[in-house]
Amino acid sequence: EVMAATGSVIRYELPDHSVVWLNSGSTLRYPTVFKKDNRNVELKGEAYFEVESDKEHPFIVKTKQLTVEATGTAFNVNAYTPDHVTAVTLVKGKVAVTLDQKKTISLSPGEKIDYNLATSLYNVNKTNTYKWCSWKDGILIFRDDPLEYVFKRLGQTYNVEFILKDAELGKYSYKATFEGESLNEILRLLEMSAPIRCKEVSNRNTNNEKFEKQRIEVSRIVGK
Repeated sequence: EVMAATGSVIRYELPDHSVVWLNSGSTLRYPTVFKKDNRNVELKGEAYFEVESDKEHPFIVKTKQLTVEATGTAFNVNAYTPDHVTAVTLVKGKVAVTLDQKKTISLSPGEKIDYNLATSLYNVNKTNTYKWCSWKDGILIFRDDPLEYVFKRLGQTYNVEFILKDAELGKYSYKATFEGESLNEILRLLEMSAPIRCKEVSNRNTNNEKFEKQRIEVSRIVGK
């Protein structure tokens, strides 16, 4: 089992020489020696895979609600446990994505599938694949994304809980690229470019006095 600590990204080579990048707070389980007929791994969180080509021994990534089967390819899987949506983005090659062990969808390079675990609905769209896997290079790309999504990605990356005091703020469209900035620097840039104020609140659990993850309240600036 390999785990990426909170706030870190790790690169790891598997027994078949395939390479995986694990995003913050993600876990990958795999056998020390792959079976003769397949190469199975289990993922919780987010990972980018560059799979060694072997058509006779497919590389299979299993998450809670879907399975990705590949031979030789590069793709990103986002399957953080608390999220209602699991996504697979194909950079090159070809993968088959099976939803709830029922329906199988083949992806072509440049395509992304989003699967809603709550509704069992999915959609496949053409996309800029680097936006969804740039995290492995320490880059976060947002292109007209709602702030709700921006805060979710920042929360995953920096192990922070964002609390929106105004639900409408979550719909605010935001565009930015962050590369190497600290969380405080990013919050300052957000305050400069969006009508918001960010304030850290106490993260002490009064029941057992253990410190939890950092909590930041986001409120709207009146008049903006």
